[in-house]
Amino acid sequence: MPHKILITSEYFQRFSDAGKKLLQDNGFEVIDNPYGRLLKEEDIIPIIKEADGIICDLEPITSKVILNAPNLKIISRRGVGVDSVDTKTAREKGIVIARTPGVVEKPVAELVLLYMLTFARKIGEHDSWMKKRQWQRELGSNLARKVLGIVGLGNIAREVIKRAKAFEMEIKYYDVFRSEEKERELGVSYVDFDQLLSEADFITIHVPLNEQTKNLFSETTLKKMKRTAFLINAARGSIVNEEDLAEALKQGIIAGAAIDVFDQEPTDASPLMDVDNVILTPHIATFTRETFIKMDVMAARNIVDYFQAGTFLT
Repeated sequence: MPHKILITSEYFQRFSDAGKKLLQDNGFEVIDNPYGRLLKEEDIIPIIKEADGIICDLEPITSKVILNAPNLKIISRRGVGVDSVDTKTAREKGIVIARTPGVVEKPVAELVLLYMLTFARKIGEHDSWMKKRQWQRELGSNLARKVLGIVGLGNIAREVIKRAKAFEMEIKYYDVFRSEEKERELGVSYVDFDQLLSEADFITIHVPLNEQTKNLFSETTLKKMKRTAFLINAARGSIVNEEDLAEALKQGIIAGAAIDVFDQEPTDASPLMDVDNVILTPHIATFTRETFIKMDVMAARNIVDYFQAGTFLT
């Protein structure tokens, strides 16, 4: 009998059937997301019982979901973060978790640069004035020689660094695991966290969500930033305390923020929605046609390679 692959992702094959075709051409039975939307735990449990593998996005692959999937052998994630997966239960059940590295880094980095340029040249303000038929101009600033502070020196940060260097920015980073080799390779300077907060004109977050990084940016942290600084979060929502950030923006503790990820997604109730000096986007960092097609194919390839050769990408 063919292995059954459940698609819990709401975006798999949205723009191309290449990923699904790869599975079918290799003899897999594909069970599509029956609702065509972001699934909840209670949606997944009744349909996962016979699945040998799943392809998922950020829907909750909880302990309860996993324990209701006796045949499950592989969780293939479209993307790189696995905070929506109960990795402990998966490991205990001998289930492997595959990811799609090398696909999401560039589009996320592009969005980070877009945010910085938008702040530097005051695009939002000028757009708003023009639409009110006001020919009003306010001086912006160059990115050159501005200090970019990067929290977390992973693969996405590398792509941000490449692009920031093209704008002649001075780049400093903090990571719990310092790497002098990477510093030399990338031409960046290591500073401790408090120094980064106090010196950076722009701070961009590129760490995973875990117990150590949850609420990393809260009232205490934000007060250590320059009043002229901007905070960018395209990592995970819970790394930034939204209520504290909203208050900091209202009080002018920092100049602005760009937020692509939220504590609860989707959301229509973030306190940041009532703040002016913030750019809000609905988790679009990897939301490009090219990226989605690549993730589909890589997630499917991980399934094929695992069952045929015992290999997969992490």
